[in-house]
Amino acid sequence: MSVKERILESAKDLIYQKGYVATSISDIMEEAGVGKGQLYYYFKSKKEIGLSVTQDILESWHKELFEDIFESDKADADKFSAMIDWVCQFHKSQTVFYGCPVGNLIVELSTEDEDFRRPLNDFMNQWIERLAKLLQNLHVNWSEEQAQLQARQVISNIQGSIVILKVSQNIQVLENNMVDLKKRYS
Repeated sequence: MSVKERILESAKDLIYQKGYVATSISDIMEEAGVGKGQLYYYFKSKKEIGLSVTQDILESWHKELFEDIFESDKADADKFSAMIDWVCQFHKSQTVFYGCPVGNLIVELSTEDEDFRRPLNDFMNQWIERLAKLLQNLHVNWSEEQAQLQARQVISNIQGSIVILKVSQNIQVLENNMVDLKKRYS
């Protein structure tokens, strides 16, 4: 792993666990095992690191969710189930439940900085659009407007369940809600 990748991975972990505001440049340097000169060779500021972390997360989610699930050859009901399983698998792999990496960034930064808000908003709009198309295929009698509304509700349910998971530290909360979503929508 290159020094730049080590800095980004360290920053990503710290921002996920502590939040962007609470993560200092010193924290990132210590976690990455780099000096100030090395860090500033690759990044001009904490904001540049934060934007790179955000972009990295969104690119990863774009591939995992949009390409690997929504654009797969699976049946639409299987795509919906795969999306739910993808959410659950991420959280099951954790020992401490810090929440949703994208959701945390949205809550913390979208009202504070337009440079963070824009890509996060674009990603969420794409998720809503793709999910609405999937739901409309599953429920052919739904209008486009109804499918959009239901897509927003599904994502809200997912994010709300993750918030409850974060505060309860009980994976069963998320699992139960995701089973219910599968029953209702697929």
